[in-house]
Amino acid sequence: MSPARFRLAVAAAWCLLGATRLLTVVLPFGAVRRLLGEPAAPGGAGPLAPPDASDRQVARARAVGRAIGHAAGRTPWTSDCYPQALTARILLRGARVPHAVVFGLRRDAGELRAHAWVTVGSAPGASVTVTGGSTRSWTPVGTFSWQP
Repeated sequence: MSPARFRLAVAAAWCLLGATRLLTVVLPFGAVRRLLGEPAAPGGAGPLAPPDASDRQVARARAVGRAIGHAAGRTPWTSDCYPQALTARILLRGARVPHAVVFGLRRDAGELRAHAWVTVGSAPGASVTVTGGSTRSWTPVGTFSWQP
């Protein structure tokens, strides 16, 4: 991705991070849920198995993830995992990249913590976590997938 295209992607991600942060603060999850796609069917391919993606789509997903990560570190508001996941969802859908938004939980020192992340691709070595960083210590409790 050229530097000019990267700057444009970061600007788009920055604006979307603001909009999705506002949505998460103002609206209940049920209202925001419509942005997430279809819930994964119980007993399907598993909670972490996103739809298959081509190498080109995986590369595009990596670029989206870099732009969101860059923009999230430069917002004056909190841009944690939930607005990042929603932003990735919007940008990946616009790029027609199949993906899954996953919500997970874990217990830290007796406290229940929540996390959201976005994955693209299901083939070993050809999949990527777009937002959300390391997800190994989280137990997935909900998955929403989207395919073009």
